[in-house]
Amino acid sequence: GIINKWLRNIKDVYRIHKEEFENLESEEEIVNKLTELNVKEQVLNLAKTSIVQKAWKHEQRPHLHGWVYDLHDGIINPVIEMPAGTHIDPLYEFDNL
Repeated sequence: GIINKWLRNIKDVYRIHKEEFENLESEEEIVNKLTELNVKEQVLNLAKTSIVQKAWKHEQRPHLHGWVYDLHDGIINPVIEMPAGTHIDPLYEFDNL
């Protein structure tokens, strides 16, 4: 159903980073790692878009941030930062901006 479309991206993150889960013992550790990696991947997905790359090239913005809110202590933890112009894999770069 519809939920499978949302879960597919999380499953992809798990598949791509599967080796990072091998030494984790508790379900909480796995969920926390999956959450962190998912945030990283989603910020990278934003950076791969032509809209963000064009803005980076012409306006030197936006500055992308990925954070995780910890339910246990209420602290927002930074996971990834990508200032304008951050290098991304050339495979995802748009040439005609």
